[in-house]
Amino acid sequence: MTVFQMVKYHGQTYPDHIPLNYEEVTGTFDSIGATSALGMSLHTEYSFDSREFSTPLVTRFPEIIAANKRGIPQLWKNSAWASQFSDFVFALIGEGLPPKIIEVHPPFNDYTDLDGFISSYSVFEAKIKARFPETQILLENRCGSRYGKSFLVSKFEDVVTVKQKIEMNRLALRLAFDVPQIFTAEEADDSKAYTALLEQASTIKDFIEGVHLWGKKETKTGRRVSHCGDLNTYFKDPAIKQEFLANFVRCFNDDKVRKMVLEVNSGNDDLRSILSDLEAAGVRFV
Repeated sequence: MTVFQMVKYHGQTYPDHIPLNYEEVTGTFDSIGATSALGMSLHTEYSFDSREFSTPLVTRFPEIIAANKRGIPQLWKNSAWASQFSDFVFALIGEGLPPKIIEVHPPFNDYTDLDGFISSYSVFEAKIKARFPETQILLENRCGSRYGKSFLVSKFEDVVTVKQKIEMNRLALRLAFDVPQIFTAEEADDSKAYTALLEQASTIKDFIEGVHLWGKKETKTGRRVSHCGDLNTYFKDPAIKQEFLANFVRCFNDDKVRKMVLEVNSGNDDLRSILSDLEAAGVRFV
């Protein structure tokens, strides 16, 4: 059975029969606090664009402010950065309940490597787990930024390598598998490529604790915009969409309950369309 728990995304509304177990809360470097009436899934800095680093909260952390290129945060720059990053998370939460999930993102490849990332991240995990022992920490694979360099965990080979290093170092970190981003990183643009990547994902599904899914939609100029549209606009060909859905369900058909975030910014109708497709394909939400 393919089973997920839904993470509420921003201000979207969901059908009454879909349980909402968690809520995604923004935790970027321009955030001033983080609260949620549901179980919090804290989505930390993802380094797509520049930040001002000007809030009273972030100015308390000089290592975070110093680690940037044209204002775009350089995640996991060193161990001191990682230590201050954990303190930044604590400051965001304040006296509130601990987050159920913290999502983090990989560094760029021009100032560190995977061993350097693991070394820095270990400092962060130790401090977070000491204070929030039940919080699950997930790493999202990333593709696309105005930074000008690649993320270290972007292609499937990167995911496999970081998985091995996480296990070797006995860390609790697991993966939030962003399906469209892995497709983009691998330049997958046909049914054969989509199928192959989901088959590869099935070989490491024990490492995958969360899944992100969203659409793409073309503008009038033909540019494909991420996080907009639904699966119909993403795949265009209904047969390819159905094949994707069948392979997606097959990939995660192990009765393990994972978290799902439908990262749709183009409106509630598009989100509900993706949700309807998933349920029709056999996905259950609990």
